Amino acid sequence: MTIGYIVGATPARVGNAEVVRELFEEVLAGHRFDEAAERICPGYVEHDPLVSSMTGGLVGFWRTIAAEFDDLEVAVENLVPDNDRVMLFVTWRGRTRTGAMGALHTAELFRLEGGKVAEHWDVVDQSVLVPLGIGPVEGRQPAGPGLVGPHTDLEVANAELVLGAYRVVFSEHRLDLAETYYHQNYAHHNLKTDQVPAGLDAFKAYFADNIAAFPDLTTTVEHIVADGDRVMVFVLWRGTLTGAWSGGGPSDQELVMRTCDQFRIAGGKVAEHWEVVDYLALEQAGLPTP
Repeated sequence: MTIGYIVGATPARVGNAEVVRELFEEVLAGHRFDEAAERICPGYVEHDPLVSSMTGGLVGFWRTIAAEFDDLEVAVENLVPDNDRVMLFVTWRGRTRTGAMGALHTAELFRLEGGKVAEHWDVVDQSVLVPLGIGPVEGRQPAGPGLVGPHTDLEVANAELVLGAYRVVFSEHRLDLAETYYHQNYAHHNLKTDQVPAGLDAFKAYFADNIAAFPDLTTTVEHIVADGDRVMVFVLWRGTLTGAWSGGGPSDQELVMRTCDQFRIAGGKVAEHWEVVDYLALEQAGLPTP
C-alpha cells in the first residue's frame, strides 16, 4: 500500500486523507453501506454519469461493485490529500461469478466539507465493468480548476512541471524534450500491466509509437492536486487511430481515454509514475487491451 502522507502536511490535509482511507478500507470493505451513506453530504454533486444513473448514486455504485465480487477486498493506494480535495487509487479485488479472481482499478477525487463527501469525480477501468453488465453510460465529467487553496512554492513548481510535460511532450509531441521533465531512470508503475517499461529511453520509444498511431494526439489535464513531492492528475487523451499500434489499427476510430496519473518529483523532474487507465476507450478505438 502506498499512502505516505508527506512530512509537514497540514492537519486538515491529513484529516481529510484519513476520512477517505477509513471510508474505503473499513466502511466499504466491511459492506457497511448505510454508514457510508452517512458520510456523504446531502445534495452532494456527482460528476460520473454512470454513478449518477444508478439508484442510490455513489453508495449504489459501491453496492453494485460489492455484489459482483465475493470476499471483496478494498485497498487504497497512492493517496494524495490537497486542502479540501483527496485523490487516490482504489483496488477492488475478489472472486467473480465465474469463480475466478478479478480486480477493478478506480481513481477517485473527492471534495470534502466538514469531513463528508461533497463532490465526486472518478476514472474507472470500465473494461472490467462492461462484461459484468455495468455501463457504459454516455456523458462527460466536467473539468475542475487548477490547484485550489494554499500550496508551498515546491508544490506549485511540481504542478507546473507536470502540466508542462503534458503540454510539451504529449500534446506538442516533443519527445526530444522529455528529459526536461523525466529522470533518465524514472520508474513506471501500472496497476494492471507492465506494458509501459521504465526508463526514459523506453518511454520515448513507447510514445513515439503512440504518436505515430495517433498523429493528432492531445492531452488535457482535467484535475490536479499536489502535496509535497507528489502531483496527481486526471487526464483526457484524444486522438484518431490512423496508424498501427500494438497489433491493432488503423481503424480511423477516435480515442477518448481518461487516465489518472501520480508523479513523484525529485530534483525538479519526474522520478516515479503510477497510473490507472480506462481501457474500455482502447477497445472502442479498435485496440487490444491488457
